[in-house]
Amino acid sequence: MKGYARAASVSLALCGIFSLQVEAASANENVVGKPRLAVSITKRDVASAQVQTNRTFTDPKMLSETIRGALHIQDQGSDEDRASKTLPVVSHEGNTHPFTTKNASAKGVIDPVDKYPWRAAGKMFMKFGSSTFVCTASVIRKNLLVTAAHCVHNFGEKEQGFADSVTFEPARHGNEKPFGTWVAKEWWIPKVYFEGTDICSPNAPGVVCTNDIAVVVLKKNANQSIANLTGKFGFKSDGYGYGNLWGKSVTQITQLGYPAQNYDGLKMIRTDSLGYQDEPNNVIIGSAQTGGSSGGPWLQNFGVKPSYTGTPAVQDDDNQVVATTSWGFTSDKIMIQGASRFAKNAIYTNKSNIQSLVDSACGANPGSC
Repeated sequence: MKGYARAASVSLALCGIFSLQVEAASANENVVGKPRLAVSITKRDVASAQVQTNRTFTDPKMLSETIRGALHIQDQGSDEDRASKTLPVVSHEGNTHPFTTKNASAKGVIDPVDKYPWRAAGKMFMKFGSSTFVCTASVIRKNLLVTAAHCVHNFGEKEQGFADSVTFEPARHGNEKPFGTWVAKEWWIPKVYFEGTDICSPNAPGVVCTNDIAVVVLKKNANQSIANLTGKFGFKSDGYGYGNLWGKSVTQITQLGYPAQNYDGLKMIRTDSLGYQDEPNNVIIGSAQTGGSSGGPWLQNFGVKPSYTGTPAVQDDDNQVVATTSWGFTSDKIMIQGASRFAKNAIYTNKSNIQSLVDSACGANPGSC
């Protein structure tokens, strides 16, 4: 299977490695991990960083019935037979879910990746034991990132599942790092992800889940906050910006990521697609992005506000993250990705999952928010 960045299982001695804390104010919903002492990510680690192979699947039985029905995928027959049963809509290379996946940058140059809003996203490296893995993340507060929980923790492995160290390079482009490298101070994940009790698809346990979301607190660089250099995205939850189309809650999504499976992993890739809500609390888009795109932002109203005379008919907030890349499905003609939706759910009943995580991180690190 092709895969998204998620570290393999590692066994680590617990003595002095992690500092764990449960958020009392939110009914013990979130848990924090911190860097392992004396474990840092080196240039050699970055050069050998890899993607994991268990976040993309090819068996349609792992998809929900809703998705199989929308894509006209049958449980019987060969992959070729299933892929041929497509919706009567011509889209990207015959795919049944319309999308475009292209370089975010112009040919041969970094522009516009080093400009806002693109530069608020970047490439993330995580050290687990002796191995280093890659993901994508984006800036949502002064020194706060949002990414996928599986980027910083192995589902259900509790204290042993946390990454040893995390670094972030906003707007990475080839060997260019226009805003430097930032070291993470700590990372917050849902307690249900920590314990392996999250609500997940029975056909894809630990992969297609309700709360595969994390926030990462960065240390300052030269006494500066990252958002002062890159700018930051907003975030919205609970169905913000979704409309009803063909009986589904849908919205336009722009996905940013650094896929390394079948890509060089060093350039930002952009996908635009129609996203719709599915269970368990996921958003589905069409996308050709692959391993390494995990944790990348799914944005509504992406771009720079245009000049306009008069009163616009719609006034929406710009550049709002509503989900982060979690998993993918690939066949000959079907390429889709899924993300845990920013929303209240059966686990997060008082406030949305993303708001609870941000509140936990900001409560412990008010200067980062």
